[in-house]
Amino acid sequence: MTGVAIVLGAAVRPDGSPSPALQRRAMAAADLYLRGQVDQIIASGGVPRAGRSEADVISEVCVQAGVPASAILIEDTSRNTLENIKNSKPLLPPDAQVVLVTDRYHAYRARLTAREFGLTPVSVSPALRPNKLHRIMRGYLREIAAVTLYVLRRAQRFILRQSP
Repeated sequence: MTGVAIVLGAAVRPDGSPSPALQRRAMAAADLYLRGQVDQIIASGGVPRAGRSEADVISEVCVQAGVPASAILIEDTSRNTLENIKNSKPLLPPDAQVVLVTDRYHAYRARLTAREFGLTPVSVSPALRPNKLHRIMRGYLREIAAVTLYVLRRAQRFILRQSP
């Protein structure tokens, strides 16, 4: 079985450098690779800022941490979590054990989304500290709204499939 870490994108700063969230996610994936827990990394995220996609920045951070470029696949067209998973799935080998790498507050929704695409993922989340408490709380509050919206959209899709 091939272990594949899918690093879910986060913001790129205007100067092209990774935001703290993107940096910690990429470093967590690099650590998984360097410890032999995954064989490949998919850097996922479009949203080009300063001419660079989230995936390009993830890849750069991983390479600087010691991951060979040949172990990194780029998915640079997605704009959100659903697209991260949908666009990364075709890059997976058939026997892949998927490890989603994202912040803890985002991991639940990311796993739900991956299951919709037939994946059985686990997730790894880097420590949120030394972030300030208000930033961490903002992340959790944002995810409460995002999970609520996810559930409503999923219910809508289910209801529309059931309509005669």
